[in-house]
Amino acid sequence: MVLNLIRRVGLAVALAGTLATAAVAPAQAAARPATRVSAPVIIQDVLVTIPGHPAVRAYLVRPGGHLRQHRHAGILFLHWLGQIHSDRTEFLAEAAELASQGAVSLLPEGKFPWQVAPAGKWRDVTYVEAQLFYFRHALTWLINRQYVDPGRVAVVGHDYGAMYGALLASSDHRVHAAVLATPDATWGHWFVKYWLGYTGQRAAHYEGLFDKAQPVDHVSRLGIHELFQWAGKDIYVGASVRRQFARHAPRARVDFYAGSDHQLTDAAMADRDAFLTRQLGLKG
Repeated sequence: MVLNLIRRVGLAVALAGTLATAAVAPAQAAARPATRVSAPVIIQDVLVTIPGHPAVRAYLVRPGGHLRQHRHAGILFLHWLGQIHSDRTEFLAEAAELASQGAVSLLPEGKFPWQVAPAGKWRDVTYVEAQLFYFRHALTWLINRQYVDPGRVAVVGHDYGAMYGALLASSDHRVHAAVLATPDATWGHWFVKYWLGYTGQRAAHYEGLFDKAQPVDHVSRLGIHELFQWAGKDIYVGASVRRQFARHAPRARVDFYAGSDHQLTDAAMADRDAFLTRQLGLKG
């Protein structure tokens, strides 16, 4: 099924490994332009093993053929929690297009809060820390591929993926560029609003539990090598959040799509891919 899907968007794909997921972003893939893809790519369903911890399911997307040692940029894609493709398939078609330009991408599956709901207790802080731990090991797994150039590594995230991406890019100096699309400034805001329903002091106390790990406090390191993508019709992220990130990352590039909602559009995809092409030295 995956081979037929990719062919419909004009990609020549060789499948390696067993693709166990039944539906691989058909709506998203159909919406992506095919003209930018000319080279074969390989999509693998992999398990990122972490000693003593559960393995993380991910897609590895890379150029076809023989890959030379340390010659290919690496990209870690962290997906959103949304209405469609709220899993590792969100960026699959985009990663395939970038593979045709020489990039190697890893698309891991997120657990918290995608599959485990916030409980409104300190446990949620430890879950954020655990999820970041898993994503950092996914980044290590990607960089350890012998064909990935450790000097050309980027993180791309959307929504909750962007919030984790901010923490990862800030704390891990192996990350050289980042794209953060429509993140919230703090963890507690969405947890309270969409799961817990806390108000007043109870909400304030809960949100304060995350003070050392708020995404907005961890975006200054990369400077001009960081891109924020915002939407003018975003009902989840407003102007106040955008201003907070601007204060903490004044040198970052900012793209604003006045007519887009939180999901963003192909225009945002094209812009971030152009940004990654420049930052990572892809073929373009």
